Formats: sequence, C-alpha cells, structure tokens
Amino acid sequence: MQKNGLYWITCIAILLCMACAAVQAADINYEKVTIKEIMDGSSLSSGRAVQIEGTIEKECPARGCWLVVNDGTGSLLVDLKPNNFTMPLNLIGNTAKVYGSVAVVGEKKKLTFEPGTPYIIGKKVEITGDFKSPLVVTG
Repeated sequence: MQKNGLYWITCIAILLCMACAAVQAADINYEKVTIKEIMDGSSLSSGRAVQIEGTIEKECPARGCWLVVNDGTGSLLVDLKPNNFTMPLNLIGNTAKVYGSVAVVGEKKKLTFEPGTPYIIGKKVEITGDFKSPLVVTG
C-alpha cells in the first residue's frame, strides 16, 4: 500500500513541476523581430528573448534537433538541443514560429555557421502548413 501512495505522490510532484515550467515559459515577453535585425546585431544582445516567423528551409536529417528558418530578410539557425527537445522530420517548406533566446556561435562551428554568427536557442516552436508524409516523430 505504501508503494502505491508513493507512486501517486511522485506523479503529482512531476505534474506540478511541469505546470510550473509551462507557466514560467508563458511569462517571458518575446520580442517579435526579423532575422535581419538579429543578424545585424545592433539592437539585439545575446540572451534576449525573441520571436521569429518564417519558412523552414533546412532541418536536422537525423533527429530534428535543429532547423534553419528564412523570413525573407535572411536565414537563421534554430538550435533545439540545448533545451532537450526535437521536432518531427520532413517539415521543410512549412512555416515555423520560433520563440527563444539569441546566442552567438562560439569558437566551434555550428553546422556551416562561422564563429560570431547569431542563432537562436529554441524554447518553443509552432509549425503550420501542409505536412508532408511520412511525418517522422523523433525524441
């Protein structure tokens, strides 16, 4: 009987932690910007919470841990791995609304992006469009 009670207490604690994390993410004020504004770097500092929207032009072929979004003003890498989530595969051509924080590629290259290039560490991604078959779920 004690094991069953401990199981339910653990489940409730996990659900409460997940709810708190969701509320914290919703409280962030994301500034809607263009990719050009991020790439120029003049007004957006590293760590700033931003929202971009554009077409997915590239994606991680194996796990969906990154994507490249183009909003018509430029292309930008969105890295999902630091927040431990992945996207389904086969999303190229769909629209992505990305919420995250601005970061800068360090000494090591990220894909083909050179050190000093801005990118976004994705915290939330909303996908719209006609999903191509087969849609492969990762993670």
